[in-house]
Amino acid sequence: MVVDDDRATTEALADIFAREKIPCCAFMRAAPAIEALERNDSIRVILTDVAMPEISGLEFAKAVRNRKQAAPHIVFMSGRANVPMTVSALRLGAVDFFAKPLRIAELVARIRTLVELPQTAPVRTPVREAPATETARASGGVRSWALQELDAISRRRKVLGEQFEIDPGWVMLLELYDAHCTQRPYHVSALCLASGAPHATALRRLSQMIDAGLFRREQDPADARRSWVFLTPDGLEKVAACAVTPAATPTPP
Repeated sequence: MVVDDDRATTEALADIFAREKIPCCAFMRAAPAIEALERNDSIRVILTDVAMPEISGLEFAKAVRNRKQAAPHIVFMSGRANVPMTVSALRLGAVDFFAKPLRIAELVARIRTLVELPQTAPVRTPVREAPATETARASGGVRSWALQELDAISRRRKVLGEQFEIDPGWVMLLELYDAHCTQRPYHVSALCLASGAPHATALRRLSQMIDAGLFRREQDPADARRSWVFLTPDGLEKVAACAVTPAATPTPP
């Protein structure tokens, strides 16, 4: 399914997928696309623009994720992509984000892979046995604190600029903690983009975090060109230990 309010883009993508023998339906608005999903549960991938009238691509993705049925894989595209927008898309469960002008060969290869990937077997963070106290903290106060930290980092970057840059390893720790709590996968390139650092710098910091035992990297079994990143148990504990939550804040005398 292709959703884009630009007619030329919608028609061009539909034509490209038809020539690649990938079945496709196309819409210029999110509302009829949602109705089509209700009628057709065979749609495996949604390729949607972010900026659209009435219902944005992010709102559309949220509506898709809130359905009871198995959700198709969501891929975003945008001509005005930036780090906050990309991170918002990934937090909604998007598996990829393509900036316009689109790299057609790469896009077609990615869509073809996702079409063949069963919706019933999404990549999820493995669940490990954990004490009840840790489970409660992970699902509540610590995640709220981590999201507040990420928001604060975003504000500091806007106000202070690059001369007061934040350690990309810390940003990746927080992003992966949120991904763990929501059982949302993070692939390497998306995590590097979310860190806000240049790609080479982010990759180097990612390798350091893996060597430190905080991150774990796994190859995508459905796409050999892609790898997923997860927090290790030690990484989870380190983030929780750093958290400032109401329960952890001492009451002044």
